[in-house]
Amino acid sequence: MRIGYSVLKEINEKTFTPCASDYGLTQREFENFVLFLEHKGFVERVLRVDDSFSLCPARLTKKGIKLLEDNNQYIETYPKRIDLKVWIQVDKELYSNGAEAE
Repeated sequence: MRIGYSVLKEINEKTFTPCASDYGLTQREFENFVLFLEHKGFVERVLRVDDSFSLCPARLTKKGIKLLEDNNQYIETYPKRIDLKVWIQVDKELYSNGAEAE
């Protein structure tokens, strides 16, 4: 949930444009995640031209804004951009079944 909250928060506030490396994802994983958010109706206006992808014109829908409001408990611990990977790691550990353990 933290990664979804973060991507939507950054799109909404336009503090920075989130990218795959902010979350430790591959570009394809990040694009698929944003496509999922768009398909579920949380975000709109994601720009795609051929293989290019941009969140600059993207904006949240009412459903996306509601998701942010419903999960505002995350704002208390929300980190700076450089610490996002560590912050979302909490969800990975919480919901992991150990399949990705090294």
